[in-house]
Amino acid sequence: MPRVLIVDDHPFVRRGVQNILEGFPEWELCGEAATGWDGVQLIEKLKPDVVLMDVSMPGMDGIQATRMVRSANPRTKIILITLHESVEVLRSGFRAGANGYLLKVDAEEELVKALRIVVADGSYISPKFNPQIVEQVIKEITSSALKFPREEISHTNKTAKA
Repeated sequence: MPRVLIVDDHPFVRRGVQNILEGFPEWELCGEAATGWDGVQLIEKLKPDVVLMDVSMPGMDGIQATRMVRSANPRTKIILITLHESVEVLRSGFRAGANGYLLKVDAEEELVKALRIVVADGSYISPKFNPQIVEQVIKEITSSALKFPREEISHTNKTAKA
């Protein structure tokens, strides 16, 4: 059973994720943190399979925390969760080592799908992003020496099976 940890400064979001995951017994919510720094420490302690990491948090943001987690725990999968429908934030997140980018507006419908894809060693990008922009970001990341196989990326409901 894959273990999930959520790092988000809003208790409402953490409870929402918990409520969604309660409907899917194949996932175990193993912990939660309200700051990037607390998240990094808890990830080191609990060694979850996947982390849902908020991008915007006070102090250490999700991009910085992702970099730290990636260097200390390279096998831990990270899905950034955010309100930012920004290509620059998307790009920064994947460069930091994220495996997925889930917009909070898509979370209710896409959370479990994103988790399944990422745990299976794929990468996930919310379907709200324009496919041409996604292609551009993929090319940039691929050329920057990060492995980001094209066939493992899902950014629409048509390209991946949950």
